[in-house]
Amino acid sequence: MIRLIRESSAKYPWILKGLILGIAVTFVIGMGWYGYEASQPNAVATIGPYKVTKEEYLRTKQNYYRFYRDQLKQEDIKEELINQLAIEGLITTKSWQLLADEFHLAVSPQELHDAIVNQKDFQKDGAFDTQYYQRILAANRMTPHQYEQQRRNELLAEKARLMVAEATTLTPAEMKEVKDLAARQTLEGTEPDPKALEESRMQFLLQKKQRAMQAFQAALRARGDVTIHEELL
Repeated sequence: MIRLIRESSAKYPWILKGLILGIAVTFVIGMGWYGYEASQPNAVATIGPYKVTKEEYLRTKQNYYRFYRDQLKQEDIKEELINQLAIEGLITTKSWQLLADEFHLAVSPQELHDAIVNQKDFQKDGAFDTQYYQRILAANRMTPHQYEQQRRNELLAEKARLMVAEATTLTPAEMKEVKDLAARQTLEGTEPDPKALEESRMQFLLQKKQRAMQAFQAALRARGDVTIHEELL
C-alpha cells in the first residue's frame, strides 16, 4: 500500500480544500460520533467495511456550521460547502482507519486511557475529573463507551497518518528543487540561509504528504471501496 501511495502521489498535485480542516474539526470533542456502524441501514457512504450513518453525517454538518459561525465568525455559509466538508471529512477519517486495519495497527488500553485523561477538555484545575468528563459527554449525547470508541478510532487514524508521513520522503530531484528555490530567494553571491532552506524542504514535504493522502483516497475509490449515496445527503 505504501508503495502504491508513493507511485500515485505525483498524479494528484492538489488536495481538496478543507480536507485537513475536516480532519481537525472532526477531532474536537462534540464532533459527531463516527464509529464502526456496520448494523446501520441508513448509510450515506461506505468506506470498505465502515459506514457513515445519516445521524453522524447530520451531526458533523452541524458541527461545521458551528465551527464557521463561532470560530471563523461567518454567518453566510453555503450549504453545498458544508455538505462537501462533512462527507469528505468523515470519509477521510474512516479511510485512515481502513489503512490502520490493513496494517494491523492497534491502540492499547493504556494508550486510550492516557489520551483521554490528558485531554484538556476533561480537566479541572489541571487534572482529569471523572464527573466533569461524564457531564461533558452527556451534554453532547454520548456515553463514555461511545466516546472511548471514537477516541480509539482517532488514535488509530493518527497512527496510520504517521506511518504514511514516515514513509514519505523527498527524492534527490525534489531536494534539488528545494535548493533551487532557496537559491532564487537568496541574494546573488551569498549562500542560502539554512533556516530558509529547511522551511522550503518542509513545505515541499508537506505538499508531498498531502498528495500521498489524496492518492490513497483515489486508490480506494478506484477499487470501489468508497461509495457515496448522494440521494441521502
